[in-house]
Amino acid sequence: MAKTSVSNETDTMLCLWVEPWGTDHWMRPGEEFTVVARVEPEESPFNVVVHSQGITVWVNSGADAEVFDSHGSPVSCGHQRPAENGS
Repeated sequence: MAKTSVSNETDTMLCLWVEPWGTDHWMRPGEEFTVVARVEPEESPFNVVVHSQGITVWVNSGADAEVFDSHGSPVSCGHQRPAENGS
């Protein structure tokens, strides 16, 4: 199993996207999530990209991946997603 952790060290909500599935997982300031792929770590299954809209973790191995919070609980797609403006 391969893992990579992502933490939000800003003072605003930050989106973690997991590709190629396009899932979004929103982190509050100070939160940390871990992306877990069911592959051997030697396969270098992740690329991490920081951009103006958040952070994207690319899972390169083709294996399924899951996101967990700092307590080990699964974090589903859309977790803490902010409401659309004007909604």
